[in-house]
Amino acid sequence: MNDQPNSLIMTKNQLHTELLRCEYCEEKPCKEACPVNCSPFDFIMAARIGNPSDIRRSAAEILHANPLGGVCGMVCPDTFCMAACTRKNFDGAINIPKIQATLVEMAKLDGGIPKFSTPALNGKKVAVIGGGPAGLGAAAALAQMGYMVDIYESRAQLGGMMNLIPDHRLDKKVVQSDIEFLLSLGVIQAKTNTTVDDPKQLLKQGYHAVCITVGLWKPIELGIENESSAIKMVDLLSHPDAFQFKERVAVIGGGATAIDCAITARKRGAKHVEMFMLEKLSEMPLTSKERQELIDFDIEVNGRVRLTRIKKNGKDISGIDTLKVQLAEGQSFSPANVRDLKGTEGTRDDFDDVIIAIGMRSTLPRDPMEGVFYAGDMMTGPKTVVQAVASGKNAALEIDAYLKLRAKPVIEKTTKSRYVFPGYNPVPVSLATDFFGRPIKSPYLLSASPVTDGIEQMEKAYRAGWAGAIMKTAFDNVPIHIPAEYMFTFNQSTYANADNVSGHPLDRVCGEIKQLVKKYPDRLTMASTGGPVSGHDASDKAGWQSNTKKLEAAGAMGIEYSLSCPQGGDGTEGDIVSQNAALTSKIIDWVMEVGDPNVPKLFKLTAAVTSIVPILRAIKQVFAKYPNKKAGVTLANSFPTLAFRTGAMDRVWEEGVIVGMSGEGVTPISNLTLSQAVPEGIDISGNGGPMNYKAAMDFLALGVKTVQFCTLPTKYGYGIIQEIESGTAFLMQERGIKSMQELIGITQPHPVTDFMALTPIKKLSTFNYDLCVSCGNCARCPYLAISLDDKRLPFSDPTRCIGCSLCAQKCLVGAITMRERTPQELGMLREN
Repeated sequence: MNDQPNSLIMTKNQLHTELLRCEYCEEKPCKEACPVNCSPFDFIMAARIGNPSDIRRSAAEILHANPLGGVCGMVCPDTFCMAACTRKNFDGAINIPKIQATLVEMAKLDGGIPKFSTPALNGKKVAVIGGGPAGLGAAAALAQMGYMVDIYESRAQLGGMMNLIPDHRLDKKVVQSDIEFLLSLGVIQAKTNTTVDDPKQLLKQGYHAVCITVGLWKPIELGIENESSAIKMVDLLSHPDAFQFKERVAVIGGGATAIDCAITARKRGAKHVEMFMLEKLSEMPLTSKERQELIDFDIEVNGRVRLTRIKKNGKDISGIDTLKVQLAEGQSFSPANVRDLKGTEGTRDDFDDVIIAIGMRSTLPRDPMEGVFYAGDMMTGPKTVVQAVASGKNAALEIDAYLKLRAKPVIEKTTKSRYVFPGYNPVPVSLATDFFGRPIKSPYLLSASPVTDGIEQMEKAYRAGWAGAIMKTAFDNVPIHIPAEYMFTFNQSTYANADNVSGHPLDRVCGEIKQLVKKYPDRLTMASTGGPVSGHDASDKAGWQSNTKKLEAAGAMGIEYSLSCPQGGDGTEGDIVSQNAALTSKIIDWVMEVGDPNVPKLFKLTAAVTSIVPILRAIKQVFAKYPNKKAGVTLANSFPTLAFRTGAMDRVWEEGVIVGMSGEGVTPISNLTLSQAVPEGIDISGNGGPMNYKAAMDFLALGVKTVQFCTLPTKYGYGIIQEIESGTAFLMQERGIKSMQELIGITQPHPVTDFMALTPIKKLSTFNYDLCVSCGNCARCPYLAISLDDKRLPFSDPTRCIGCSLCAQKCLVGAITMRERTPQELGMLREN
């Protein structure tokens, strides 16, 4: 992992900070804006936790849409995903390309990119002429479709114009490692130093189709005097080390490549560089970064100027002649739209070198031929690397349709491709498990909550891929009070009241369950209900049993009973029902007495008790009376808390309301409760807290059989299931866990390390001054162990530092780590 400042990729803490800015927009505008349909939503979400498996699958998410993802991360302009970022007009777009570059490089350095599968060969062979980004994109897509592909490249190495991008913008090692990955996607042979003059001949040599992607390599000429004395862009950028400049250099051209030439000239010794172009500065097709580079490298810009002659003194260039041009009012800029201004001739005698970078043309004509296809800049004009890859992928789709005698695919735009490589498997380990003997594809379920409040929500969840769901808690013709504005958020990841009861009557829910079970027989469709707790046992019992029978008759595959409403039960004791072991046991006995043995029952408990163990032991005694009936508990649910919210203006203080806290804030409470509950031997469906796959896996590792989600899909939408399942499978693969059965309970029987068993040997804080920004926050150490020197750099006092590690955990830039003490330092610490 990069832990030093680097202009091309981020440090670990820079990455983490930028990842947290993503809003994970439901519409994914960043994906839509990407020419290759790469999804920042998905690869940023995948990387959030930061396990090595997360970085690797995040990189795979990138590369399965863009095989040159590392390169594009470094060179993509801010006109695609960043321009579409919803934060752009709020506090600035997320630096998505740099995140992408960092993730791909991290993955390469830490375990490698996940292996993509390759399809069986289909017996057909395609030639690709040109090994630049378009040709590579076409070759990768064709290989993933089962074709044998030969790439013909006239130069010594693959990469095309990518090899001309200066090192300050693109590390050439990234080009090579991206190409190595791309070549692994199927049977692809690179034939470098091989020129093809007549593509038709390849069709006679056993190729079933030819894709021409030779790019633009022939410099456009101005046709002026002494033009041959100028340095061509392609020569300078191909071999920058072959050039050494001394004094003043004129660069002709106003595009990004001209900027590259100007910067290269500066780096190669030029004391002064001026650019001459037909555009005005505002019309130059540059990114904000490239515009800043004009300032950083002190490059002078002259717009609306045409070069008319290069002046020479003997063999040496001595200056240039120019002419001002103008653009007619109301016309958009185009070289064809500018007109010379007579009488504005100018001459300069202060230039020693001239670099011409006004554009390139194709070296091959684009002639319509049967079996021959075109892609890349020779077809679209000069574009970005990512657009060239998109063009290549689209050409592959057309070739595939042509060879399979299918209709030509509808391609909305040459430089927008939605094709992704099928060889990437986002769930490399099976997550299949069971719910009381019923097979389910994963242990992840939607809990009874707004996201399951009706058949429309349930169907949307199932289409997204959820294995099962519990419909929101419903009652039978009982008045339901759902206050206005009852939802609450403590912070971005901790909500409250996200699991309140439904306003739908039980009969409606029963009808919807019937439809869902019929339409989605492979999904676990469950219901949630409750009953009266009035203290009149006969009528209360009848209510609980009636609800049970109705839901069973409707075909519910399981029923969950709410015994833990955080606002309190309506029993005579006034507490949450499941805080009372005797009351809980009595209600459970009523349900079990009449329940169908083949319909599992879950009883939702609260963690808001001194100890969960007595409650569970009382429940076990009830379960023991019905050995042939399937039953368990849901734990730990939302947690009862008091929140203050702004209310009516006539209040002296904010309104205090009891809310059921859910999401990240209650996860540690649930973890502790589950660690104590699992050893009691009751089947548990985990609930209350997980906001990412790792928190859910922690539940499973503690021993729960399934995990329910409420706040997570409320925040991120139903599609989050794909991220949860992918993250789980990749971490299982990394840790050698081969099945869900192996993961469940893997921490048992000793999930908790005893406090007294934790090591007393103290580490010492140490500092990376290359990363430190001298904020001074670490000097707030409550043990007074950190001070700042006269340069405002921190240092640690080994006599005071007790190794608590808070400074390292809180350092914004990651400049603080904890290290082992030397023997001398071990003896210096005095805690008495």
